[in-house]
Amino acid sequence: MSDVTDTAHGHPTDGSRALIDGLDMFNPDPLHEKNAEILRNFSIKRNVLNLFARSKGLFPPIISTLSALLDGQSRTIQILDYQLVVLRMSATVGAEYLFGINEPVSRVNGMGDEKIDALRRGLTSSELFAMGVWSERQQCIITLVDESVATWTNTEETIRWAQSLMTDDEVVEIYIVLGFYSMIARITRGLRVQKDPPIPGLKQTIVQNITRNETELQGDPAQVDTAASNAA
Repeated sequence: MSDVTDTAHGHPTDGSRALIDGLDMFNPDPLHEKNAEILRNFSIKRNVLNLFARSKGLFPPIISTLSALLDGQSRTIQILDYQLVVLRMSATVGAEYLFGINEPVSRVNGMGDEKIDALRRGLTSSELFAMGVWSERQQCIITLVDESVATWTNTEETIRWAQSLMTDDEVVEIYIVLGFYSMIARITRGLRVQKDPPIPGLKQTIVQNITRNETELQGDPAQVDTAASNAA
């Protein structure tokens, strides 16, 4: 996949093209001007967003949902719960683009190379847990995601496990993240969304725009990423 990309349309300039071009935010037709303005003002430029912007009426609520997920003031689950859901799901379904744009978010917020590499390689849950680096909370999230992706449902045992570690609000939000990013995974794979060009100052952009929630900032031990010694 080429790194040389036309950022306005979301496809590489070497002849290999996405199946549908993203919206040109700098030269839109009148029908899409509102969405182009949203793209121009959004803090992080991603080719997949240009593609979603082709939906005149649905793009604004989609970007509002994404903004809420990125904002720690509106998101209940901690940022590494959120990122674990996204990385595990995207690796499982082969959504390389989606994994790639979320990896730096996970890394900036403290998910280490060992965990990220294991997720990227698609290790089984048994292989992951044998590493001894995943907290019980993280093991539960991985199990919930794996079951849901494989069967579109979950066992009652898994849900009771999740409820013993998280609030009901958090459990529901895990599903919201999984569902929202599964939609993104489908469109990036199905329409061959191309790799984004490098974003200058990406780390600072992530810190400023993808924020932790109040519980994390207060350092609640029930929420923060625990050491391997606390793993189940």
